[in-house]
Amino acid sequence: MGRGRGRPKYKGHSRHFTSREELEEERKKDEEKERKRQERGYDSPTDSEDSEAESSESEDENKEHKAKGVEGLIEVSNPNHARKGQVKTATVAGETSQLTRRQKEELARQNYQRLQLECKTDQAQKDLARLAIIRKKREEEAAKNAAAGPAPK
Repeated sequence: MGRGRGRPKYKGHSRHFTSREELEEERKKDEEKERKRQERGYDSPTDSEDSEAESSESEDENKEHKAKGVEGLIEVSNPNHARKGQVKTATVAGETSQLTRRQKEELARQNYQRLQLECKTDQAQKDLARLAIIRKKREEEAAKNAAAGPAPK
């Protein structure tokens, strides 16, 4: 009967457990295979795994990167290739500023306020020009009123 047909089998109904005798037979067969391998001169899988791990560690220390295919013959510049380490833009540009963005903004604000007080910014100069025009108008009006005589009450 195919899967999914008929009455569903619930957990536990279709479980199959290996008997101790079968497990013992498999273990003996594995030991026999292992013994035959050692007689032929092959290393056991557990020994070879240990030795491979040790040898790979020593090879990694001695060799940096083994070229695959034509990689050793042709120099390729792939922009998507993973780099060894990221380089910060400050070190590339030669700037070694330790200030955060907020600190830089605060310094810029303070510098602008200082320039405003010294009247060295464009906005401050425009304000001074407007004030000069207003003063002239007031002086002219005061002179005009003084020439016309005292104002009636």
